[in-house]
This record gives sequence, structure tokens and C-alpha cells, in this order.
Amino acid sequence: MKIIGLEEHLIDPGIAKASMSAQEKTAPYFKESLVPNLTAFPAPGSLEDISEKRLADMDANGIAMQVLSISSAAQLITGTEAIPLTVQANNRLAAAVKAHPDRFAAFAALPMAHSEAAATELERVVKELGFKGAMLPGRPEAGTAFLDDERYAPVLAMAAKLNTPIYLHPGFPIRPVQQVYYEGFDPIVSARLSVFGWGWHAEAGIHLLRLILSGAFDKYPDLQLITGHWGEMVPFFLSRLDDSLPKAITHLQKTISEYFTEHVYVTPSGMFGIPHLLFTMQTVGVDRILFSVDYPYIGNEGARNFLENAPIAQADKEKIAHLNAEKLLKL
Repeated sequence: MKIIGLEEHLIDPGIAKASMSAQEKTAPYFKESLVPNLTAFPAPGSLEDISEKRLADMDANGIAMQVLSISSAAQLITGTEAIPLTVQANNRLAAAVKAHPDRFAAFAALPMAHSEAAATELERVVKELGFKGAMLPGRPEAGTAFLDDERYAPVLAMAAKLNTPIYLHPGFPIRPVQQVYYEGFDPIVSARLSVFGWGWHAEAGIHLLRLILSGAFDKYPDLQLITGHWGEMVPFFLSRLDDSLPKAITHLQKTISEYFTEHVYVTPSGMFGIPHLLFTMQTVGVDRILFSVDYPYIGNEGARNFLENAPIAQADKEKIAHLNAEKLLKL
């Protein structure tokens, strides 16, 4: 069974260096969350490597392909230098894909602080470099609006025009939110609760719901999103959301559930739990489930076994493992 992972990360040195001060200001607590020998602590050098070591790890664990994305957030760079830095980062990523086209594909980083330039860059990398969409790690700009804000309309319009998805990855809660919601415990506990323990999944879920409620999918009916971590909590509340926010008050064309099941794909992001899988299949449908490991924050070990041993039909395993991704991303 061929397995394609869609949320597989790397660091671009240029973007990482330029965004470091903004990340420190936005989420100074994040560094306390990374603890050796606990989850979400990547092996040294694994984020930088996109060659033989990564491929060897994939081979050892039965991963056929990774769709690579840059986890250092280009949108944190607000100056005009964000544009050339992002272009250079995407070009380096394209070179890695070109070196191993049967093993790697790519999602673009975008300079979201400059939305027209971000839309132009998305068009360039899709048409000229063969990228499969874009990855947005958090809000479009640090501590400001979500993607439903009108200033980001050029990016949504371009993604819809190109028929390429946007992967909405979680981002850090801004400092005031983190202080009110998550502080008061041991600093490590507060930090990890703020991000991959809970906080940034809530951020991503809110991000997705704001896009639905803004009417983005009525305006851009070809727009498709991907969300990790089994839909960032949203599938578990779809019936509640439909009851609480009916069309009579949202003035949208469809229910929230309908938008989700028609415009959103879901991946596990290393949360390899059978109850999550079965619930998502029942709620969203197997045709809307893709696979992801969240490498190297989560190791490839066990990823294949999770899917191979899942109590579902082989045809459904094949869809989740690779067929749905091949269809969506035109692989």
C-alpha cells in the first residue's frame, strides 16, 4: 500500500532567521514547549534535511512520498524582504522536489503580509514549479486578522482559480490569549497546553470556522482547504454548530456541515487513534480523509501500522493512504 504524507515539515534557514524576532514577540512561551524525549521534539538535523537521511527514514517506515512544507512562518515577516525570502525558499524547496520527484512534492510558503505578492507567488510556484498548493502555519499575519479578512481575498481567489488547496496548519495563540487561557501551571505545562496540547488546535478550528461563516466558499466555490489533527476539533461539533448557527442567521447558502464536507479535507497529523479515524469517516466521509504523519515532530514509526491494522475496508485504506491525495493534488 502506497502512503503519501501531506503534513511533513522542514525549516528554511532564510525564513527562520528573518521570522525569529517576530515569533519570540508573538509566542515567547513556545521555546518552553520543546522538551527533549517528549513528543513534538524533532531529532537534531531532521528539519533541515531533505535528502538521503529523510529518504532513508521514509524507506524504513514504508512512506512512499512526502508533500513538504516550510514550518517556519513566512507570514511573520512583515517587511518587503518577505517577498524575495519566500521566493528563494520556494525555489530551494522546488530543487529538492526536482532531485526526487517520485518521493517529494511541495506546498508553498507565502508572504501573506503582502497579499497581492502572495497570490502572485502561489500562481508562480503552481504553474512554473509544479507545487500542489500552499501551507499557512497560523494566522496570515502575526497577532492580526484571520484568513477571512478581505485583505487576503487575492490569495483565496488565486487558490480557487488554480484548483489548489490551502493547508490550514495551527499557529500560536497571541500572547494575551495565551496568558489568560493557558498560564498558571508549570511553565512547561502551560507552554505545551498553549500550543500542540490544545491551544493552537483551537486557533486552527476558529480559523476554519471564520472562513466558513465569512461566506468564502459561496464567493469561491472551487476553494478547497486541508486541515490536520482530524479537522482541528471542528468535526466533533458540526451538529452543534448547525443547530446554533443555522442558515436563517448566517445567511449562507449551505449549513456549516455542508461546507465542511464539501470544501475541507482532514488528515491525522500523527494522531493515530482508531476512534478518531472511525468518527471522522462517519462524520466527514472517507473521500475527505488524507494521510499525514507530521514528520519530524512526530516520527514515521508506527504510521504505516496504524493504517494497515485499522478495522476498515482495504479500499478505504487505499483512499486514505494515497488515492484521495493523488486525486486532489494531481500527483
